[in-house]
Amino acid sequence: MCGSVSAIGLEAGDRELWPTVRERLRVTGRMMALMRGLLGDTEVAAVVAVEPRGAVTPLAILCTTQVIVDEISFAEDPGGDGVWPAKIGDYDAEVLVGEDPDGRRRPLAILVTPWIEQHLLVFARTLWRRY
Repeated sequence: MCGSVSAIGLEAGDRELWPTVRERLRVTGRMMALMRGLLGDTEVAAVVAVEPRGAVTPLAILCTTQVIVDEISFAEDPGGDGVWPAKIGDYDAEVLVGEDPDGRRRPLAILVTPWIEQHLLVFARTLWRRY
């Protein structure tokens, strides 16, 4: 997890995108956090909202891994900031598009779909049993 300026244990790309994505996906009354997990064979950073009682809701996967960015295809050019419909492989998805810290327009995060949520939960359960 990270605060507004802390970024302990994050990859450089995650650390750069975190402030922008955190503010764009903020859920009122919940703490915003970043967690790492596996999606298929790729380690990813998941943006989550944490309720005061501790329940975690996954919101998005950061587009900091080139493997993930390469999977995204847009039906049209995302010419502005916002959430754009896209395909991730054969699956429909919505992608948060905006400027990275260097001012380049690019995909920032893939909003969580039921398929993504299921895979993240399977990883979390496996990890929990291991420790």
